[in-house]
Amino acid sequence: MSTFPCLDFDLKTPACIEWVSNDATQYLVDPDPQRGRVMFESRFSNETSSASFQLHCPVRVKGIESQSHIICLIHTSSITSVDYNENPELPEIVRKKLNCKAIRLHLEFCQPLDLIAPAAATEPVQPRKRLSGQAFDSLRSLAKCSALDIYIPAREVSQTKLTAVREAICRGDLKPLNADIPALLASLYGGSGGKVVNLSAPRDRPSVPSNDEPPSYADLEPPPPPDDDSSPHSKDKPLLPDTTASAGSSKTKRRRLDDSSTSSDVDTCRDIWDTLYHMREEMQGLAKRVEHLEKENTDLREELDELRASCDKATDAVESDETALLEVHEELDELKMQVDFLAQGGLSSDAEDHIVETVTNSVLTHILDGGYNTKITFEKS
Repeated sequence: MSTFPCLDFDLKTPACIEWVSNDATQYLVDPDPQRGRVMFESRFSNETSSASFQLHCPVRVKGIESQSHIICLIHTSSITSVDYNENPELPEIVRKKLNCKAIRLHLEFCQPLDLIAPAAATEPVQPRKRLSGQAFDSLRSLAKCSALDIYIPAREVSQTKLTAVREAICRGDLKPLNADIPALLASLYGGSGGKVVNLSAPRDRPSVPSNDEPPSYADLEPPPPPDDDSSPHSKDKPLLPDTTASAGSSKTKRRRLDDSSTSSDVDTCRDIWDTLYHMREEMQGLAKRVEHLEKENTDLREELDELRASCDKATDAVESDETALLEVHEELDELKMQVDFLAQGGLSSDAEDHIVETVTNSVLTHILDGGYNTKITFEKS
């Protein structure tokens, strides 16, 4: 079994996707909600020499209250070519979204991407909001392409790993990490499961021939107003208005408008609550950080006070040692002077008095011991 020591290619990073459809360059950059990010995920197993590559696009789908995402599964065995550019010329939309130095991965494959949605999404899978509808349009086009470019931050992966991935795929050494598709689908979305879907056009789109591309969500226009002038009755034979039918029709139309307005209001409220929830999480995180910084500041202040006290003690000890050292220097200087004086044969007055006193006492003691009655006077010269 072959192994790839350099192919540690496990990452999940923000990405921007570029491909060509009908001779026009398309991008998948802005998901729904816009604060979300399109993600590129790759995983690698050295034991089985297998890998997987996925794109994640946050969207809001019908049947799921919270935001979710559509997974674009790139089949490892279908990749025919991989290349990369470390210094690509970034399109303006990519540069603004990533806001950093980026690497462009170029993939070509012989099998279209599979689009996977949460198993709880209603059939057919439809977007809940207009922005999700635009993301659906991009995903629908992306699923039909045979080549794409993936822009990712350059800091996420090294040239050595990219070269190892390219060589392994070109040699055909990599196997699908999740060859068992049913098991893979069951493990997605936190264990709630996913399903392969074919994103259909909205229900309110006009019918078009099967060989024509349906219009995008951004190109949809509201239906024309009803024609009030058309009437099955003759103008020459006026009829009394049917108040019951008019009231029922009015109520029915009003109910539909109310339902649409209620749905829009619910989506707006949900967006507001999502925003408030994330703001609350950020505020809680900031509060914890401030508390941590305050505690760290208190600890630093205590440590600074201890250092100041130690410095004061050290300063007092140094001053005391300097005083003692000065006294020792003075005593040494005085002792040196006395030594020099004695070395030159001189005697100090104290030494002379001590010698005279010693000799006098010695002579007197000798005379007294010898019995002599003699008076001897010594004069100091």
